[in-house]
Order: sequence, then structure tokens, then C-alpha cells
Amino acid sequence: MKLDKFWIGLLLGLLLPALFCLAYAHTIGLQHLWQEDMFEMLRPVLGRMLLLSTFANMAVMFLLYELNVWRLAKGVMVAIIPYMATAIILL
Repeated sequence: MKLDKFWIGLLLGLLLPALFCLAYAHTIGLQHLWQEDMFEMLRPVLGRMLLLSTFANMAVMFLLYELNVWRLAKGVMVAIIPYMATAIILL
């Protein structure tokens, strides 16, 4: 397959959870709460939101493995690592 490239999977894996977090924050109304001390107030929520966003990557990775697009799936899997590490630090 022409799109079976590691860097495409890495890019997809880095962008998908970020978009998921933005969409989730928009649906629960977090965009109106930006204040100076908001990060400290929402630190546990942000950690959980990052963990939740990795499920989108895992679903995409499962789909790519089922389609036998191995390099693309490896890129998505590697992109999960920074999100998981950040979520663990925030929790």
C-alpha cells in the first residue's frame, strides 16, 4: 500500500488525540474557563482527558492492524507514548 509509511502513522497518531482533546474540551465547555490558575485546577482532568484520547489512537491502531498496514500502525503506536507519559505525569 502506498500510504504504509511510519512517519504518516506517527503524524496521524500525534494529531488524532490532540483533535480528540480539543473536541472533548469544546463539548464540555472548557474553552470559556481559561484563567491564570486554570491549569492547576484542571490538572487531574487534563491527565484523564489525555488518557481518554489515547483510546482513539488504539482504535485506529487496531483498525490498521486488521488492514495489514504494519508500518502505519507502528507509527500510531509510537505516537501513543508521549500522550501516555504526559498523562501519567499530570495524574
